[in-house]
Amino acid sequence: MQNFKIHRLDNGITVIGEVMPSVVSAAFSILVPLGAVSDDSEYQGSANILADMFNKGAGPWNTQELSERFEEYGVQRSNSSGVEVSAFSGAVLAENLGKALELYATVLLEPSLPAEELESVRQLALQDLRGLEDEPASKAMAALAELYYPEPFGRSSLGTEDGLQKVTADSLREYYETKFVADGTIIALAGNYDWDAMLELIQSLFGKWKGKSTRQEVAAFGDVDKTFHIEKDTSQVQIALATPSVCIDHPHYYTAKIAAGVLSGGMSGRLFIEVREKRGLVYRVSASHSAARDRAAMFASAGTTPENAEETLQVMLTELRKLSDGASDEELQRAKADIKSRLVMQSELSSSRVNGIVNDWFNLGRLRTLDEIKDGIDAVTSSDLSKYAEEYPISPISLVTLGSKPLSIPE
Repeated sequence: MQNFKIHRLDNGITVIGEVMPSVVSAAFSILVPLGAVSDDSEYQGSANILADMFNKGAGPWNTQELSERFEEYGVQRSNSSGVEVSAFSGAVLAENLGKALELYATVLLEPSLPAEELESVRQLALQDLRGLEDEPASKAMAALAELYYPEPFGRSSLGTEDGLQKVTADSLREYYETKFVADGTIIALAGNYDWDAMLELIQSLFGKWKGKSTRQEVAAFGDVDKTFHIEKDTSQVQIALATPSVCIDHPHYYTAKIAAGVLSGGMSGRLFIEVREKRGLVYRVSASHSAARDRAAMFASAGTTPENAEETLQVMLTELRKLSDGASDEELQRAKADIKSRLVMQSELSSSRVNGIVNDWFNLGRLRTLDEIKDGIDAVTSSDLSKYAEEYPISPISLVTLGSKPLSIPE
């Protein structure tokens, strides 16, 4: 049994720890329940801007002084906003974990949010958003998320151009004061540290933080096919599709992960072999499984030429549907080995472990041991793949195309 520790503070913060005595580092992640779904419709992108504004001074420090404090203790840090949460993470030598948490307490609870810095942060956010125009595959996938997921869960964490432009210093301050709350926040630690000492420190640093949160429920998914086309004068056609799949707490969760591995496990994956190697239809093709507590999808995408687009889509759908036939022992073993090798490598890094445990708690409300995950992967059989495909057939389909002409979903 892994050395997990869990404690809930009176203000609704859950503190989770995994002690790893064999490492010399420690990592932390502070997951706050505020993301794109929290943004008012008129100000989409507020969470994105706020995550960056936390770097612009806090407590007694301006931007430069704050940066120097983190550098003094060797904190490798990152702030980011997602669909449902904002994450504030860092990795340090174990001896500096307490100092890093002290700094982040000041950053998150005493941010300056200086009005004079807002425009530069806004311009960087707009630059990232506009950068999608130079990444057609990413633009197609962003449009697919919006098409597939019920509002507001299909929103881009980057926001919208109109929403980013409308954010003001006053609206951002109000957003922070009303929605950046303790309740539902998760503080996760992993590495070589003293649990009791860190828990006492976290209580003193974050115990007085207030605010209640309400987790938004995902509306029902539709049951009809949907298509959306992005007109763009380009020599390539981007194809992106999604179909319903199992959530992270479903008994077939590991089966879905193996299914994605069978489809898209590098040069041996079915999509690569059938769409690229045998037919030479695409520049790239891949599939992936994405799952949270209450929403999931099997995604597939490809980049091809206008002449090959229809055939590419047809072959992709054929391979997805052939999962109902199961998989060979060789395919299963290859997919399992790939997933487990990545799991083992990640388990050796405190930063990867902290991300794993914080995501488990947010999506499952519990922690999975590495043995549980490996056992779940190993248990998947060819029959399980067939059962999964029967329960989640490739229907309905959400399809996004980007290029000179749209595609329709084949009968």
